[in-house]
Amino acid sequence: MDAMPTGPESKKKRRTQLAHFLRSRRAGLSPEDVGLATTGRRARVGLRREEVAVLAGVSASWYAWLEQGRPIRVSDGILDAISSALRLSELERVHLYRLADANPPVPLTPPGPSDPDVFQRMVETQQLGPSCVIDRYWDVLAANQPAVDRLDLTRDGNDNFLTSLFTGSHGRHYLNRPQVARRMTARFRFQASYAADDPRYEQIADRLTRSDPEFDELWDRHEVEDFVPTTVELDGAQDGPRSFVLFTMDLDDAASNRLLVYVPPGAAAPPSARQ
Repeated sequence: MDAMPTGPESKKKRRTQLAHFLRSRRAGLSPEDVGLATTGRRARVGLRREEVAVLAGVSASWYAWLEQGRPIRVSDGILDAISSALRLSELERVHLYRLADANPPVPLTPPGPSDPDVFQRMVETQQLGPSCVIDRYWDVLAANQPAVDRLDLTRDGNDNFLTSLFTGSHGRHYLNRPQVARRMTARFRFQASYAADDPRYEQIADRLTRSDPEFDELWDRHEVEDFVPTTVELDGAQDGPRSFVLFTMDLDDAASNRLLVYVPPGAAAPPSARQ
């Protein structure tokens, strides 16, 4: 991915996103989740700011400033302490570092395929399922015939994978659509964090927020997810429902273009590839 821009406007936007992310993660935890005792009824669900501050070993006022998006510097040690206090996953920890304008840490356990032969099967079976190429904004640059037939994607350069998932006919073909919608929203949020000053990401999200209540609710969760193999269930007029594993592959170092391949699980390689 590209290095994150460091202009004044992009820093301000990242601080705003940082504040929202911290509040959303705090709201998703209870005192019991982090080993804190509770007494009496609580006015709101989730942890209080003061409780997160105690767990992270910082002052309550300083943590409040951070959640308010104030321009304060945060050390790597403090970010790790906040990550631990909020029980962040490794991916969420990287996201926190980016929003805090810090160098993202190297994941302790980078994701990898459980099946070492899966990449070979992916390239050998592309014609057995939908396949498309999207750019950094998820505009569809190319699509094979199964992608056109099964997903209603177009090759004319006017289709956006995320937009058509929520507001087009594309999304109707997923039998497990709620799960796909949530994961794709989280992935788009994670990718957008690389370019906080790029207005195109914000324009896409704002347009979907106004036009689709489901996306609005998912976007407000501020979940993040990386591009990992995902099982999807597609309908089919002729051969009935089918299960696929959706794989992605960056086509350049900056992840400006990405290949999406829907691979039937356990698909055999074509005869020409086995020779």
